[in-house]
Amino acid sequence: MLQATIAINQTDREIPQVPVGVPLIGSIVGYGCIVDVSSPPPDGWLLCDGHPVSRSTYAALFQAIGTLHGGGDGVNTFNLPDYRGRFQRGVDDGTGRDPNAATRYAPNVGGVTGDVVGSIENRGTALPTTGWTTNTTGAHVHSVPHLPDDNSWYKIAGSHYAAWNSGSPASTSGGAHTHTVNGGGDVDTCPVNVYANYLIFYGNAVR
Repeated sequence: MLQATIAINQTDREIPQVPVGVPLIGSIVGYGCIVDVSSPPPDGWLLCDGHPVSRSTYAALFQAIGTLHGGGDGVNTFNLPDYRGRFQRGVDDGTGRDPNAATRYAPNVGGVTGDVVGSIENRGTALPTTGWTTNTTGAHVHSVPHLPDDNSWYKIAGSHYAAWNSGSPASTSGGAHTHTVNGGGDVDTCPVNVYANYLIFYGNAVR
């Protein structure tokens, strides 16, 4: 089937012709189908599972993504992106929106780190910005023994009976303490999500 091509002219340069309807080499899309031995990806696509593939067989893809996602054996192969169980995030590009951009690590040996396409960030939970409240389960009091909180007897002139101030005296801050969170919570922090396979376009491989 013949495919039409388009060319867009700007003031002083010409945008290279791009086949209409054909993805760019290295494009990644969500794929709502099972991918396995009996149900491989469509022609021109590979599953983003991080495995090494041939630099010569997939030369066009290697030219596009290089070793961003891992250097394979360092000579003949390179790694595909691995999006299994991971969310995608736009490169920070120095904007400061990702506070952990500088500590991102390589997905495989030979891959990139830091604020670059292909790097990985570990799990993290930000401090709350609107404040948290706790329940009253731990509410308690500190008693002050031997101090009544009302009159011991009504006042009599010349009597040995004393009059106590009403109300309970406050205890000291000696009971101040902290609680350590030893358990509970979830093993992952994530929004509601749905599973999909991610595929990367390699074009026409040399077989």
